[in-house]
Amino acid sequence: MYIDAHAHLDKYDETELPQVISEIDREQIFTVSVSMDPEAYLKSKTLVAPCKWVVSSFGIHPWNAPDAHHDLQALDKLIAESPLVGEIGLDYHFVTEPEKHELQRDVFKYFVRQGVTQDKILNIHSKGAEADVDSILGNLGAKRAVLHWYSGPLSELYKLTEKGFYVTVGVEMHSDPQIQAIAKTVPPQLLLTETDNPGGYRWLTGAAGTPVLIKSVVEKLSELRGWRYEQTKDIVFENFNRMAGDDEWFKPMRKEVSSHSATSRTTNPRSACSGVIEGGS
Repeated sequence: MYIDAHAHLDKYDETELPQVISEIDREQIFTVSVSMDPEAYLKSKTLVAPCKWVVSSFGIHPWNAPDAHHDLQALDKLIAESPLVGEIGLDYHFVTEPEKHELQRDVFKYFVRQGVTQDKILNIHSKGAEADVDSILGNLGAKRAVLHWYSGPLSELYKLTEKGFYVTVGVEMHSDPQIQAIAKTVPPQLLLTETDNPGGYRWLTGAAGTPVLIKSVVEKLSELRGWRYEQTKDIVFENFNRMAGDDEWFKPMRKEVSSHSATSRTTNPRSACSGVIEGGS
């Protein structure tokens, strides 16, 4: 079983989604479909509802913080119903205006407080703002957090992992020495994999990413860490499984894994996404 701890399934065209979900189902890729705003969350939740391999998560991306800042309480219902919280965080790299940074911090703190109170995993964007992310998570008592596509200083990485936060690595491992260094530095018990599909791969190559990219991520991570391919898959799954703990949303997936483990590889396991694959949108 693969883990894609950060993707944006709402960004696919509805005509592309059956193929995307088919890949997820065929390759058994448990996928966290994060959102950047309410519309993205509701679209993701509706499109992938029949698929057990996908969980949709609500958040306000830091780029959208100024638009959401004026009425955060209006988002409480979506936060409460979402199994996880994300994508949330701070971005001082692509957003350079200091006045927007303050709005980002207000929105981020609001979501972190809600996530901590509701004991939910936080899926976090930290580009150029790693120290402030670390400070806010620590001050607000966050226990379960995923640092998505972390690309900051190793000194801040050490502080974040010392708190027990998980870190994803993805497609940029193939080309960026800094990301490779991060992939080799994160404690093995805190490593997760992601694709950031479809936009992450597009940002790097110009072509939209699809779920099977997770295979190349696992392959590169195996190479960098000196692990066998299947060993890497097992380590990442066990990390995600540990992080999910007793959360209800992951229990059906554990049953799927047990069922598939008991099934001979010469047979075709039952589809966990037949409603999406057969019915499209």
